[in-house]
Formats: sequence, structure tokens, C-alpha cells
Amino acid sequence: MAQFEVGDFVLYADVSAHSRSKLCVRWCGPAQVTAATSNWIFKIKNLVTGDEREAHASRLKFYSDSSLEVSEELLQHVAHNSEGHVVSKFLRASYDTAAKGYKLLVRWRGLSEQEDSWEPVQVMLEDVPAAVKAFIADHADESIVRKLADAHGISID
Repeated sequence: MAQFEVGDFVLYADVSAHSRSKLCVRWCGPAQVTAATSNWIFKIKNLVTGDEREAHASRLKFYSDSSLEVSEELLQHVAHNSEGHVVSKFLRASYDTAAKGYKLLVRWRGLSEQEDSWEPVQVMLEDVPAAVKAFIADHADESIVRKLADAHGISID
């Protein structure tokens, strides 16, 4: 995955729902990287509109324009993969009868709402246990969350 530095000029992917099961990606910009939140999450500012947002590195690509005097070559967009995705928050819980396990709907930092995904609780407990436990504590009044906590041996205070 490409690494960006503060000051780099980039294009960013704006993802929208194209149809019920498909996403449409449109490249926007140019933008400039203004800060690095982590190795994969960057704050960017659109140079045309002035809008600021967070973006995941997999949704950025280097931008080259002679009027900006930037010499970076345009890199191919790196496909979404399992490396470096950061949980923004958990939205809700459910039980997957086919998989016979609980799942959490995850909002990912730097990705759009259309890219929220259901992830197994066990995987999230291995990756971000404090965030899962905080979600459980905040939603302890929900029956599904109490069942999830019980199934994974997590006490609700």
C-alpha cells in the first residue's frame, strides 16, 4: 500500500451506492495530505473546494499536475485488503444463523458508510478488544448485545 506524507498531492476515491449490491467509485481532487492519523489514515484537503476529510490509504493515489509542480508519478490504486483498516465505531450487533456466531457492523475510518461491513465478533475481539467491550458496555440494554457478551464470556458491569 502506498505511503503518503504531509504535503503530497493526491486524488481520493469517493464511493457511493450504484445499485443495491454494487458500489461506484469516483476519483476526486486534487487534494493535499495535511496530516497522518496513522500509517493508513490521512487527513486531506480538497484544493478546489477546501473540504477536509479523513481517507484510508487504499482510497488515495498520487496526483501529478505540471501546474502544481509535482513530480510524483501516478500510481495504480491498491485494492482494498485486510491490512491496516482501523475501526471507527461499531454500529450494531446481530446473530448470523448460517455462521452460528455473532457479528458486529463496523464503520471503518477513512472509508465511506457504504463500505461498512459485518465482521465476526471473535475477530474483532482479537483485533480491538477494548472497542468491542466499550460497545457492549454502551449497548448493554439491548438483548442481542447481552447475548453476544454472554456467548463470549464478557461480563456486563
